[in-house]
Amino acid sequence: MDLDRLHRNLDDPAEAEAWLRPWGLADTARAHGNLLRIARNGVTLDLLAVMCEQLADELPRSSDADMALNNLERFVAAARNPLSLASLFERDREALPILLQIFATSQHLSDVLITDGESYDLLRITEGQPVAREPLVNEFRADVVRLADDEPMVTAAIRRFKRRETLRVAYGDIIRNQPLNTVTRQISYVADAIVEAALAAASKRLASRSGAARLAAGDSGRFVVLALGKLGGVELNYSSDIDLLFLYDCPRGADVSQQHHLGEYYNRLVRDVVKLLTEATELGAAYRVDLRLRPSGKAGPMATNYDAAVHYYDTMGRTWERQAMVKARPIAGDLALGKEFLAQLEPWIYRRYLSRADITGIKALKRRIEQRTHAEGAAAQHVKTGHGGIRDIEFVIQFLQLLNGGDLPDLRTGNTLEAITQLANCGCLTDQERAILEDNYGFLRKIEHRLQIMFDLQTHLMP
Repeated sequence: MDLDRLHRNLDDPAEAEAWLRPWGLADTARAHGNLLRIARNGVTLDLLAVMCEQLADELPRSSDADMALNNLERFVAAARNPLSLASLFERDREALPILLQIFATSQHLSDVLITDGESYDLLRITEGQPVAREPLVNEFRADVVRLADDEPMVTAAIRRFKRRETLRVAYGDIIRNQPLNTVTRQISYVADAIVEAALAAASKRLASRSGAARLAAGDSGRFVVLALGKLGGVELNYSSDIDLLFLYDCPRGADVSQQHHLGEYYNRLVRDVVKLLTEATELGAAYRVDLRLRPSGKAGPMATNYDAAVHYYDTMGRTWERQAMVKARPIAGDLALGKEFLAQLEPWIYRRYLSRADITGIKALKRRIEQRTHAEGAAAQHVKTGHGGIRDIEFVIQFLQLLNGGDLPDLRTGNTLEAITQLANCGCLTDQERAILEDNYGFLRKIEHRLQIMFDLQTHLMP
């Protein structure tokens, strides 16, 4: 771009309006101010001219050109060296367009990039590449355990990790257009790592205060965190509650008094873990934790005894609880204990047949969800519980899993897309039904992700 013309446009707002209008900007006066402030932050005119050429190419294709340019100005102002950053944009012609796409898509991610000085450097290193679960969990747990004696440090580390990892996952989602199952799996692995780290830190702190969970004979109890809902199915979204069930097992031969002692210990541990995850800080909360799916709901203890949980489901478990347990998955603590528990429950979850009462119960639950959505006047805009929304697909799939899972073990998965594939492979869905369900589920989940990543809000309502 000609430097003399750039000078004139920066000096004359009236002339700048005609220059900026083709960029797709609604507020050219504010955009002119954005460019002036970028120049005043130490970006030379020749580098600003290069940036303006890229802005003229990229902003007309942007979903929100005004938001993108405003966030770019804030990002340059927050940079340790704005001149070096502008030089990067000149050398790497992909850097600025990628940032503009993020700045136009998510105010939340823009704020992370602007307020966390190291996040952009980390993002350029990872480029949104997926990470395997075990290295992610193990490395972060080790980092947090080293800080365990300093609770505020642990709390801050968890939230900082969540922000940076969400940025990495969103880069793969928004910029690399990774498939839905990759994105939701990565979001779920981040949650797994955080819950595991919170448990490890809380366990270390509690043991230092009151001793480890051991009986007089030296035997220790076993403890596991089970995830249900979307986290259990490894299909978490960006701004979802996490549904957790905390389970402990007493050593053989423990008497009533010893079992009571372990129960108190693990209930304290659960409170500490939940606090680390949910406490509001200047970096926000890591997650909203929902414990209502545990045995007896709010009336039950936060940490449930293994044998008591098995007895509860065997004698009092309802159809909707079987439906919920389809997605159960051990994510932290003694994973082997969690697998043993789910294996013991499997004949209860996947019975040989569905009774009329089972089918009526599933219908009644679905009807209550629909009535609540209609009462809120959101049936047409709610991508989750509205007519033809995400919940409709999930209910169909879970119903078919419960109906056929007793005879067909391949259907016993908590992941919706995997279940659709297996139902088709087993002949429970036609190829056409499979394609319709997969395409629409993927489309609706992508809308859900875009709605939530904009402001990091738990929303499913389209404008």
